[in-house]
Amino acid sequence: MTGFSVQVPTKPNGEWDPCGLGTSGIVTKAYNSADYSPVALKVIPVTLRDEDRMSVLQQLVELYSSAHPSVVAFFGADYFPDRSSIIIATEFMDLYSLKDIVSRTGPIPEHDMLADFCWRVYDIYIRQLLPVQERKLIHRDIKPSNILVNSMGQFKVSDFGMSTQLKNTLDPANTWVGSTTYMSPERIAGLQYVYNSDIWSLSLSLVELSTGKFPYDCSGVAKRMELMFLLDSFIAASLVKRVEERPNAEQLLNHPFVARYAGADISDWLANTLDVMQVPPSQYQPQGRGH
Repeated sequence: MTGFSVQVPTKPNGEWDPCGLGTSGIVTKAYNSADYSPVALKVIPVTLRDEDRMSVLQQLVELYSSAHPSVVAFFGADYFPDRSSIIIATEFMDLYSLKDIVSRTGPIPEHDMLADFCWRVYDIYIRQLLPVQERKLIHRDIKPSNILVNSMGQFKVSDFGMSTQLKNTLDPANTWVGSTTYMSPERIAGLQYVYNSDIWSLSLSLVELSTGKFPYDCSGVAKRMELMFLLDSFIAASLVKRVEERPNAEQLLNHPFVARYAGADISDWLANTLDVMQVPPSQYQPQGRGH
């Protein structure tokens, strides 16, 4: 990253050690080389054409240039062809996200504390409304994992507006848009949406904060969306037409899809498949086609 240098701790095998995973990419804790202060590196899997690289990076700089106290500080971004990823360096929030807090501690237990948490979350969004309206931007990806917290009691928004601003530049196969789990009805229906579309997503996030779980049972859909996003990016990187830009096998091993799913246990599925395959074809009846 131009003008900004970081040191990244690695595992014994040399891979980066992620501290978080979202629909838009993997987050790794690193350190500013100048003063060794902690930095968050967000690795977003995407394959960029040479002619799009500067445009995308400039959009990222503009999106993070507000220097607003309720948006995580931005230090730099660059595209790394060997990783088929954009890497964004931002302020590190040591309690991670509301999603991480709820998943590890459960719902916020005390009423007064819960009320304070909910107001703080609404407050950071309300204070974003003025600059949002001035710049004609909507966040479009409000969710617990994009609301970050630190041990000093600060709540900040990450990925502000990024999902929509980039989609006109990136190839559709490589673009992530807002998380469908928290989308408002008008967004899911493909209708025009306005600033208060984010209010729906924000309120669902607060329900999850207060109860410890998402109010609708769609975990299977969310996991499938995450898989398809990373798999689409992996395949798109492998199918780059210009051979000099196509990643080699070693580079593909560093792709977030491999980092997320390498070593997955499929033994139960294989055992079940073996049972199915041993049934004579004349006796096999596919599921869902019973009489």
